[in-house]
Amino acid sequence: MANSMWLKAVMNYHMKEKTIVSMCTLLTSLVAYWYAREANKDSVPYVMMGGFIGSIIGESIAEKVSDQTKR
Repeated sequence: MANSMWLKAVMNYHMKEKTIVSMCTLLTSLVAYWYAREANKDSVPYVMMGGFIGSIIGESIAEKVSDQTKR
């Protein structure tokens, strides 16, 4: 239920696919950086993995949004 409400909010905002992917990538990279700094670990691998995972999440969200707008 909450997932569909969030998806509708994103669709109403008319975000481009590139913007959605970039936003998710940035957000997960920052979370990974924050985690690495708090855990006193090298942040580079965490930021790289966070960005990769964020791009996958962003692509899936953008795909769902584009499928919903085409209907």
